[in-house]
Amino acid sequence: MQMTSPPKADAAGPLAGTPPPHPLLATLFLDLDAENVSWCLLRGRSDLHAPKGDVDLLVAHSEFPQMQRIAERVGFARIPSWGDGSHVFFLAYDSSDDLWIKLDTVTELAFGPDFALPTGTELECLARRRTVGGVYALADADEFWALLLHELLDKERTGSAPARVTARLAELAPCADPPGPVGALVDALAPASWNAERLATAAARGDWASLREVAPRLAAAWRRRDRRAVQRRAMANRLRRQWGKALRPIRRHGASVALLGPDGVGKSTLVAGIESSFYFPTRSVYMGLYQQTSGSRLRRADGVGFAIRLVTQWLRVLEAGYQRRRGRLVLLDRYSYDAMLPSHRPRNRRSMMRRWLLAHSCPAPDLVLVLDAPAEMMHARKDEHDVAFLETQREAFRMLAERLPRALVVDASRDADVVRRDVTGAIWKEYARRWSPTPTLER
Repeated sequence: MQMTSPPKADAAGPLAGTPPPHPLLATLFLDLDAENVSWCLLRGRSDLHAPKGDVDLLVAHSEFPQMQRIAERVGFARIPSWGDGSHVFFLAYDSSDDLWIKLDTVTELAFGPDFALPTGTELECLARRRTVGGVYALADADEFWALLLHELLDKERTGSAPARVTARLAELAPCADPPGPVGALVDALAPASWNAERLATAAARGDWASLREVAPRLAAAWRRRDRRAVQRRAMANRLRRQWGKALRPIRRHGASVALLGPDGVGKSTLVAGIESSFYFPTRSVYMGLYQQTSGSRLRRADGVGFAIRLVTQWLRVLEAGYQRRRGRLVLLDRYSYDAMLPSHRPRNRRSMMRRWLLAHSCPAPDLVLVLDAPAEMMHARKDEHDVAFLETQREAFRMLAERLPRALVVDASRDADVVRRDVTGAIWKEYARRWSPTPTLER
């Protein structure tokens, strides 16, 4: 279904004067409008410039596949998830603002545990949508009731709601009469001595003791209205969630990224920066081939040291694979590819064969990033090698990048935070490439 009735004009009030949406969101919204997708913001209009939480959108169910294509084209990737009702999540990263933006899109307004309490009012709410600062949003009454039900039925909280929720409900409460489709449903389901008007008055006054007391009674009346349908929805979402846990190692695994470059190029600084800022959990695994150890005579025996090195590499690969299957980003500090670099030691057939085996002993990572900086800068950062040696190493790594699949050269001479942002953007593109295109919405 596509919307044919024009939305209401911009509303006056505090939201109309808020900053414009972040450019990624602005592009998404404009493209949705250009392709006549029926959508609107559920809440949080004042937070769109630099969202701190999810950006909640309602989208017509029949037009969700179109919305997904547009979101992926703009730069969002769908996060694999299961058992969240009609909720589908998208994520994007903007390196210029160092900002993660997450969309939480729904195709129905449903509340309660397992989203088992549907309203069936989605199309009516979309038909009543308005624009605020050029952005489609729910009508004031619909936003009030959706926000109140979200707080009362979806959140396991006692006492008052967060201050921003309380303030927004108080601001919207005068608009809750007439109640609109969502409020009319609440009015019909409200327990004895309660109705939509009394609920709105309690929200306006911040009477959360009364609201928390009536919430379970409201939910119980909702379940009694169509108990079998509610039970089916709850069971279906629980089964999907359990099925999702089984599928997660396959569908939502993380990524492995090898960081290569000479000593002093900034690998350790970069690893620490990404570990503290990436959206998903991150682990680092050291994959250096030639770490100095106090070797025994056995280790120095012909072939034994080489075998131990191979086994060590594979143990690290197994650790990285485990972390990746847990959904974590794995940063590989150095990699077996170091064996492909020129050696200053004399070469013979045996040493060349060993280096070839070392170089090809590990599976290829999802992405290879070769950090590059002037030799003088690397020498100043870490005074372990002379400038001439570092320049030779730098050139060797640049040539290596040309031979490796999915390898990028990163200018590491810039400020460490700028490098981190660029690398984070490159890693996120790899996530988006692997996760898209994704299946269409389940109903």
